[in-house]
Amino acid sequence: KRKLAFIFTEISKTKDQDVQDFFFCGFSNILKNCSIWLQKSNKPTRDFEKKPSEPIKTFLKQIKMMLRGNARLFELLSEKGYLKVPSKVICTDARKIPTKDNSVSLIVTSPPYVTSYEYADLHQLTALWLEYTKDLSDFRKRFIGTSYHNKKDLTLNSTIAENIRKELLEKDKKTAEEVSTYFSEMNQVFIEMKRMLKKGGKTCIVIGNTSLKGVEILNAEVFTEQLQNLGLKIADIIKREIPSKNLPSVRDEKTGRFTGINNKNKVSVYPTEYILIMEK
Repeated sequence: KRKLAFIFTEISKTKDQDVQDFFFCGFSNILKNCSIWLQKSNKPTRDFEKKPSEPIKTFLKQIKMMLRGNARLFELLSEKGYLKVPSKVICTDARKIPTKDNSVSLIVTSPPYVTSYEYADLHQLTALWLEYTKDLSDFRKRFIGTSYHNKKDLTLNSTIAENIRKELLEKDKKTAEEVSTYFSEMNQVFIEMKRMLKKGGKTCIVIGNTSLKGVEILNAEVFTEQLQNLGLKIADIIKREIPSKNLPSVRDEKTGRFTGINNKNKVSVYPTEYILIMEK
């Protein structure tokens, strides 16, 4: 921990903001390897038998890898003539984006999954070290799809979503409310997408279906219906096999949580995914 603190302090002294951000990205990447966080776990589980990586060596290795990647990207952008294309990074809530109405030509996104792990927990080391939050409970509530808040007056804007909610209510009320909250919050995101898109503009959404408590969670179908009900039309829907990802491929059918291949309740998760291409 002292060595990590040393690295953090030295990065903080860097005056060039872009360079500092680059170093903090590298620092964030090594936190799990340099802690007793259970390797490849999506939940904050401690592994007391784990031998953490040496921070300084690990940080230098990470930065060198990032430098090589940046060099390759620079070469590619130079070859394609894209170096001077303007870009601006905005870190904000997808439900409230500071962009003018009817000003965006294309939106590409892969939203969070309703039955997936808690994203706030996954990123808690970075959030605490880089001081994005001092209260993890409050931090969790900012994420779409989190189970840490229970909103009322939900608008699902989808008959399919309503039917999923009814099926889940027969199995588990808490899960039904969590899924309903997720679909309602994603509908808010889609309202914001519609506001930003130009006429003829498109949004591409990558999403997979799954199941929870024995109920099929048809994310792709719900999203498509929500977007259509908001006035967007289907330009194309592409179904494809999921490429190799550093994610567990099976889920516990009863709990809905990712699990090991030896679990007798395991079911395949996200064997395919959909690319929803919708046009305003």
